[in-house]
Amino acid sequence: MNVLEQTEEALRRYQNMTSGERTERLKQAGIEVLALRDLRKREPGLRVRYDVEISCLQAIRIKRKDTSGMGGAQESLLEREAASTLYRRVERLAIKTLYTLGLDHGAVRMEASGNGGCAVISIDPRPWKGVTNLAVAYRESWKRHQELLDEERNHSPVPVLGMDPEFLLVQMPESKIVPASRFLERTGMAGCDSVTIGGRRIYPVAELRPAPSSEPRELLAHLMKAFAAASRSISDHSLIWQAGGMPQRGLPLGGHIHFSGVNMTGELLRSLDNYLALPLAFLQDPRGSGRRPRYGALGDFRLKSYGGFEYRTLPSFLVSPLVAKGVVALSGLIAGGYTQLRQRPLAEAAIHTAFYEGKRDVMQRYIPALLDDLKNVDGYARYERYASPFIRQLELGRTWDESRDIRKLWNIRAGS
Repeated sequence: MNVLEQTEEALRRYQNMTSGERTERLKQAGIEVLALRDLRKREPGLRVRYDVEISCLQAIRIKRKDTSGMGGAQESLLEREAASTLYRRVERLAIKTLYTLGLDHGAVRMEASGNGGCAVISIDPRPWKGVTNLAVAYRESWKRHQELLDEERNHSPVPVLGMDPEFLLVQMPESKIVPASRFLERTGMAGCDSVTIGGRRIYPVAELRPAPSSEPRELLAHLMKAFAAASRSISDHSLIWQAGGMPQRGLPLGGHIHFSGVNMTGELLRSLDNYLALPLAFLQDPRGSGRRPRYGALGDFRLKSYGGFEYRTLPSFLVSPLVAKGVVALSGLIAGGYTQLRQRPLAEAAIHTAFYEGKRDVMQRYIPALLDDLKNVDGYARYERYASPFIRQLELGRTWDESRDIRKLWNIRAGS
């Protein structure tokens, strides 16, 4: 299926949703929606609106409109080249809004809200209608995207994977988080990562950044080197190491996977969501489900300077070697064969709700068919060594325990 055919199919699915269903999906994903009746009730005043046109999950134009409430208005275009935080924030929200509704292209109107974010006002699923400069920009974008996909299909590249999973250092029995910055630098194979709390940036989270590889075994060997580097630096051996979604309340953890050598597309993201994020959510310790939707939303990605992208939906998969190996194996399998993976249970309202609310019984109904698909993808044998035990765990339905000290599971000795 080419870009135009996928666009028309997505439009049909979108049009089959009721307005209420669309709003509910957006709210489940943590997106603020401003209803028309609320707009009418408001007092006149200064408003800042953004009209964002998205094509292939990237902004092609962002227009800002400031209105004074006295009939005056001022319009300007935001420039990507300025690399402003505002541009990135507005673009990401527009992309997330469309993606949550099954669209890779469209226009989103949003308004700055009192909480420092933006609320969605309206969506145009077909802004390229008519003969306009905007319509030309969309068609040029689709043409470039199709050329990239055709080239990829002709050469069948092997995806290169990287990762930067996180863990916490915890003092027991108090369950007190000890900042990773006490032991680890901000850069390096084993470092610390920041969070902002109350406007203050701190570095409580430990993060492993193994060298990337196209070979699962080599990537996992690099991960063990990163673990060893962390162990040598973390001198307080009484602390336990915890991973997962949210092993300690209020501090969510991520397990980001980096992809290069393949094009970032909406269909690849949806395959990762349905065939990796959904099964992982089924295995997740229920205590970690509070990570969503602020973190771990479906289809969360960032384009990277090295030409690839980072998939940010997963929790920290360092909970066990079996889970980590399974994530690496399925990531590579899906990236290389996603065109063969056509099931989209997360498009259904019930399973979308189950993912965000952690309803394992609902998710479980869809797991067997997803696993059958994965085992039938061309190239499965390349990843079977690490995928098979993970698939068996999914079939058994055993959740992980986020309270455990992961060093024991990974056989990491103090100071090794």
